[in-house]
Amino acid sequence: MVRKLAAVVIVAATFVVAGSAHSRASVTTTKPVSGVDLSAVPRGWVPVAFGDAQVSVPASFSVIYPGQYPCDPFSNVGTIFLGPIAAPDACVTSVSGGAQATVVYLRQQRFPSESLSGLQPIILNGLRLYDASVDGIFGYYAPSLGVVAAASGPLARPVLDSLGPSPRVLALGSGPAPKVPASWHPVTFAGLRFSAPASWRVERTQTTPVLGNICATPGVAFWETAVVLSTDAHRFLVPACPLERPFPQLPLNSVQVDSGLRTEPLLTLSFPGRCLDLRDLTACPATSPAYSILVLRVTVPGRSKPVYMSIGLAGNGMVARTILYSLRAA
Repeated sequence: MVRKLAAVVIVAATFVVAGSAHSRASVTTTKPVSGVDLSAVPRGWVPVAFGDAQVSVPASFSVIYPGQYPCDPFSNVGTIFLGPIAAPDACVTSVSGGAQATVVYLRQQRFPSESLSGLQPIILNGLRLYDASVDGIFGYYAPSLGVVAAASGPLARPVLDSLGPSPRVLALGSGPAPKVPASWHPVTFAGLRFSAPASWRVERTQTTPVLGNICATPGVAFWETAVVLSTDAHRFLVPACPLERPFPQLPLNSVQVDSGLRTEPLLTLSFPGRCLDLRDLTACPATSPAYSILVLRVTVPGRSKPVYMSIGLAGNGMVARTILYSLRAA
């Protein structure tokens, strides 16, 4: 039975290139959580979040996001593939050919609970995991996160041993709202009022900011810690960026509020039916993209169109949760 589950899990992870580019990450967290175990992140490594799950990799790794193409050049240290990859099989075989390179797959996947019957779970970083290692490929299945993680190469085990819930889990988890620190200050914009650390720079602009790093995969992580408030009256002209190896982006705490968007210009946002009731506001978290930025579509009383609020997911997610649950109508 163990080998049968392992084979199913590894096949699902190994053939990520066969998946659709339109597959969506899903936010499924409904249970309260105490926090993300930051001790699971080795020194000098960077957390890579995908939906409710997160692993950490060396900063010299390549990271290939769903739909990202071309998918090279690769790092000679290792590459992590997130979700189904809309690229030729050569994408995987070329990176897998390096004997010293580590290849990691992180894919959202759920298996029927009866398929786990009789299997002995292990506990790692507070998670109940099932060993899915087979044929030289090290693997875990985490039912609570709905994720399959598999890897091969010299760093396979230390990378997968860092598997845990992403900061998104804490930010969106149920439970009491955290207390806003006395050192924070209120920010009012576009009919919203929320709190943020007083040390964060506040920028008001009429130009639509790019969500994240301009010359990297958009929607993954912010490039600075700040509060950016935009009326979106003018379109941002994206400069020509050099082709660079896709690298793991360091998650940063930040807030961006867009009051004039119909949707993000460089991203396709997906919103589920599940939303949050925050006093007299309704905030719907996007399920895609679902990396280190939490995007919310907020319905504000008296406004004809929603306001988009994006919050950085760094550390254990508590800063993001505090900002989110401080949100109310101005």
